Amino acid sequence: MDFTYKYTDGQQRFQGEVQSWLEVHLPDEVQDSSGQPVLDQTSWGVCAALREKLGAKGWLTPQEPIERGGEGLDPANATVLFEELDARGLGWLLEETAGALRAIARCDAQGDRESLATAIANGRIGCWRSQFHSIDDLDPGDWGIQVTRDADDRILDGEGIFQGRDPAPGYLWTLAVHDPECHPEQAFSAFLIPPNLDGISIHPVRRMSPDPAHRICFDQVRIPPHCLVGQEKDGWDLGRSTFLIPSATAYTSVQDQPLDDLLDYARTTTVQGVSIAAEPVRQQLLMEAYINRGIQRLFRMRDTWMRSTGTALTYHAAQTRLWEQRSALRLSEITREVMGVYALLDHRDPRAPNNGNFELQQRLALTNSSASGSDSKIIARALGLASQEPERVGSSAG
Repeated sequence: MDFTYKYTDGQQRFQGEVQSWLEVHLPDEVQDSSGQPVLDQTSWGVCAALREKLGAKGWLTPQEPIERGGEGLDPANATVLFEELDARGLGWLLEETAGALRAIARCDAQGDRESLATAIANGRIGCWRSQFHSIDDLDPGDWGIQVTRDADDRILDGEGIFQGRDPAPGYLWTLAVHDPECHPEQAFSAFLIPPNLDGISIHPVRRMSPDPAHRICFDQVRIPPHCLVGQEKDGWDLGRSTFLIPSATAYTSVQDQPLDDLLDYARTTTVQGVSIAAEPVRQQLLMEAYINRGIQRLFRMRDTWMRSTGTALTYHAAQTRLWEQRSALRLSEITREVMGVYALLDHRDPRAPNNGNFELQQRLALTNSSASGSDSKIIARALGLASQEPERVGSSAG
């Protein structure tokens, strides 16, 4: 079975346009990017300049209309653009921009919302957001940021972990608990906050995942009314719809660089003059990974067809994400079985193949797998298989 995604003639022409533009505008510092998302101050300055150039061309939000900062591309050509950037380790620029725009889509202050959306679409600023992997598992009693009302303003207290690649955030998107006794779907509010308000402090966090993280503390921070996103009880719903659907899963094509790199490693690495890819057990493992990627593409093709025909997606997008997360975790296991100890050498070891990207894939797959619980629950509810949970104390009041 041929799982190869083939571009149409129109996509091939647009691909040539994108490649020509990137040859001119892609700086040498990121030309050979390994895809590792950790950026120092020097390389971030380069990426920030590139982000503005992409924004000026409408390519940070490629499917948005021109009047909203995009280029109005159809999904087929948007796929080409994403893949060309993703192949250079820069696909996250589009994903973070899409998430930030969804975060402000329901702000109440129309003028502020439109000016902020323009700045984000043009690549001038980025947002950090409070980190959570599964909206279904959020417990209001354990969430670290609380909000109380003071006349028209809100007061934020507590702390939380935030993620975002900008060295300094343009805005902070966060959930806050306004009533810990409410059912989770009614206990959270969402806010989009300037980071320079009195009482906000930012601290770096070290963790296993290469994605940057920051601990942000709120000490009696007064939040003006226009920073509330949606209505007071919309936080849970906004958290689901804003950040838990990676834009990459909306693209039909699948370019799995870690798998391509593993296949290339197996073909070119020899033992006693024989390629390790010729060994039967390794062949079976590599074929399993290749088939998993093919199934991933079929899931995406199904979802794309459903969106294009106006068919409602219930469990389908969650099923696609769940398959991709589990496939990535299985690929990390296959990589260790095929490569042995070399799969565990990071970029600091000169013996590490492919600049340590195999070890990076191991960590990313492990950290991202924790998000699969939410998708499993979405699928179970859509199929009528979810268990009935008892109501939380006080849930009838909210």
